[in-house]
Amino acid sequence: MVAAGVPLPAAALPRPGERLEFAVELAGLPVGSAALATARLSDGWQIELSGATNAIVDLFCTVRGFASARLDDALASRSFALWLDEDGERSARSLAYDEVPTIWYRAPGADGWMAELTQYRSPQDPLALLQRLRALDPAEGARDFEVAMTLRSFCYRVRFLGREDLDVGAGDFAKALRWRVEVHPYEQLDATTTLGPLLGFYEVAISADASRLPLRVTREFGFGQVALELTGAALAPASTPALAAISDPPAAAVARE
Repeated sequence: MVAAGVPLPAAALPRPGERLEFAVELAGLPVGSAALATARLSDGWQIELSGATNAIVDLFCTVRGFASARLDDALASRSFALWLDEDGERSARSLAYDEVPTIWYRAPGADGWMAELTQYRSPQDPLALLQRLRALDPAEGARDFEVAMTLRSFCYRVRFLGREDLDVGAGDFAKALRWRVEVHPYEQLDATTTLGPLLGFYEVAISADASRLPLRVTREFGFGQVALELTGAALAPASTPALAAISDPPAAAVARE
């Protein structure tokens, strides 16, 4: 473990044209890959995440997924869309984080429905949360973020764990920042905020340079640990589309079906 008091350069985020590649593991076994890309828009940012199981896992269960988030210049969520396809069974959702946030959802083989998010304060999407987490300074202490993906919003409480030299597929990273992200339901979210019990947590390792690369993200489930490990990072020309793979159909089109 590396001491926490090492000077930290200011984060240079977001990074237009950034593309990050990840290997996905389940209980230590390779099961697929994912890509995260950031593009500059005229009025904000677009972040896209795609993922797919590998050829071996496809023999048993084929999984494809795509998520897209639009943020304003202050990195506040404007909209989020997600679809997940498991062996041809597709679910889809989209959220609009307007003055009255709304959600649209369609389960596999079912009709879609829309509803207002009635219990919220300042909700955001998980891809926006990742951008904010990358920019955090450990000196700020524990931080709470409200994330809305369902009819209710949840508290994602971020705590700094320390620093550690880390070796991932993309290379060796000294003094990486380690964070724990706890997920709690809001039992009360108005003038007084009350949190429910811990539902689970993530551990996230971030590089200590100005690019603040997400090096490793892990989550414990009953069937084992799921981990994303960075295997490559690049900056593409601003005119290059953020993601070319696994975007059939685009998330925005799913939301309009």
